[in-house]
Amino acid sequence: MLTTRKSVTILLLLALAPPLLADTEGGDGPITLWKRNHDSPAIRELVTMALAKTPDYGPTEIRASMPMAQARATRHLRAGNRDRVRIANVASSPERNRELRPIPIPIAQGMLGFRICIIRKGEQARFDRIFSAGDFQQQGLTIGQGTHWPDTRILRQSGFEVVTSPRFGNLLTMLERGRFDCFLRGVGEILIDLDQYPTEELQVEDRLVFTYRMPSYLFVAPDDEYMAERLTVGLHRAMLSGDYEQWFSTYFREPIRRLEVMDRVFIPLPNPFLENGGSPVQLPLMPIRPDLMLPVPEGSR
Repeated sequence: MLTTRKSVTILLLLALAPPLLADTEGGDGPITLWKRNHDSPAIRELVTMALAKTPDYGPTEIRASMPMAQARATRHLRAGNRDRVRIANVASSPERNRELRPIPIPIAQGMLGFRICIIRKGEQARFDRIFSAGDFQQQGLTIGQGTHWPDTRILRQSGFEVVTSPRFGNLLTMLERGRFDCFLRGVGEILIDLDQYPTEELQVEDRLVFTYRMPSYLFVAPDDEYMAERLTVGLHRAMLSGDYEQWFSTYFREPIRRLEVMDRVFIPLPNPFLENGGSPVQLPLMPIRPDLMLPVPEGSR
């Protein structure tokens, strides 16, 4: 694995030639981002940033897909239905890494695996004496998750009772109606969810944070070399320019502070479904020349 210093050195090599696939395919027409991601300010802004950093790959714009469950979105990616879904950000799994094309840059530095409960107002006392996974289970508390989310398998493997729905939009309503007790969401998602779902009946749980290894990537179709290269190049350019750091600070560092994550009781869980014996999935770097990662000169835009 490359060290940070070596990675930066490689990225700062002098430019030698134009991009491999720039302006050759896929640069015309809007790019369809899975609607759940399009509705997320963080992911929509990240994809927009990556595309804006690569004007040498052609002009483009983002549009939202039709509403659909995560499983359907990944099926469209696998089938190469680019007009239905061309880009989706979902959690990594061995199956997805084999069947789709992950962009080998973990989104948000793995923060998807730091998860906090949304609960019903007035029920904080049910969580106040929990200090472990066993305590949570002995209290008879249940968790809500998406049917096809990798989190569901992880939680069930650790002995939690998990209630599921294939549609994200149903889960907060199900929580309100008492179908389960805790809707686990990532630290970069939970405040946005509550802002977008106007209700006086739900709140952020005060004390706990569940943690497990959950890398998350942008995925494209297996044969979509143009978009895979463009996103990889765009994200690297954003890192070099400092724009990625600003994005991460806005959507993750600030929620970490507001949610007082480091002062919470940590409930660590294993993720036995990752490759390499439970360590984070290691993806090979794409065979793209390092000089492509350099920012595009202003005069060439």
